[in-house]
Amino acid sequence: MSAIVDIIVPVFGIVALGWVIGRSRLLSAEGLRGFTNITFYALFPALLFRSMARVQFETLDADILFAFFGAALSLYALLLLAGRALALGLADRAVFALSGTFSNGVGIGIPFITLAFGPAGLVPLLMIVSVHSLILLSLSSFLLEVGTQGGRAGLARRLGGAALTMLRHPVVPPIFAGLLWSWASRQAGGLALPGIVDRVLEALATAAPPCGLLMAGASLAHVGLRGHWQAAALASAAKLLVLPALVYALGRYVFALDPLWLAVATLNACLPAGANVYMVAQLYGVGVGRATNAVVISTAASIVTLSLALLIVPGVPGR
Repeated sequence: MSAIVDIIVPVFGIVALGWVIGRSRLLSAEGLRGFTNITFYALFPALLFRSMARVQFETLDADILFAFFGAALSLYALLLLAGRALALGLADRAVFALSGTFSNGVGIGIPFITLAFGPAGLVPLLMIVSVHSLILLSLSSFLLEVGTQGGRAGLARRLGGAALTMLRHPVVPPIFAGLLWSWASRQAGGLALPGIVDRVLEALATAAPPCGLLMAGASLAHVGLRGHWQAAALASAAKLLVLPALVYALGRYVFALDPLWLAVATLNACLPAGANVYMVAQLYGVGVGRATNAVVISTAASIVTLSLALLIVPGVPGR
């Protein structure tokens, strides 16, 4: 129970505060875009770089990627079939499946895992985050292109552009830059960052988790609920209940992950749908109502499911 009080209350308390600020006149839509840019392009990169720069390569375990994405892609396929049963077109099914598999691993995930496990928990989380968008958004973009254009003009060009955009995302480069620094510093016999540089990065990194949560709450205030809530509720149930169960089963019984890494992978699967879901839907003009509702519903419901996960999943400290 102490884990819930120590982790859930601060996390969703700050999200709620962000929602209140977003609903007030303190933060306009334009102001939110600026706040989001600062958070993603300055604060989170500092946190990610510092976290990965301290990683020892021998502690990394690629099996976490097979466990998480094996579960995510299996559920994605099942949701595509379910969407067909709901008489959705291919493009709508892609948005529906993305809504049920894409986790908010940055805005909510990084603060949540940091509070739950400290810096050690960020290493397995960031391994997932580093390829999360590349895998799930690229697959969804492919299906959306086929569904909206019949796979004709510009498919390869659009997909190549989407993949390049993912690699230029402000979250991905600092992860690999941190790993590169970790490797280079070991090759140079323990080379350390200059003290003043590290203090600047530390100050920015400290601000990243609370600002990310405020940003998530304010974003929800500006999104609001839209139509097609039944399909969105089904996608949210898949995201918050089915995906964590699949990740845990694969991670424990197939890949035998370290308890900490298994807990982080499972809790990451318990996170609500990320804002990229409705951003992709808006980009293609497909399933916008379902995607928006899935983000809002899963975020609200994740208060309950994450609380239960903290009580059930082995390896959570302070329980």
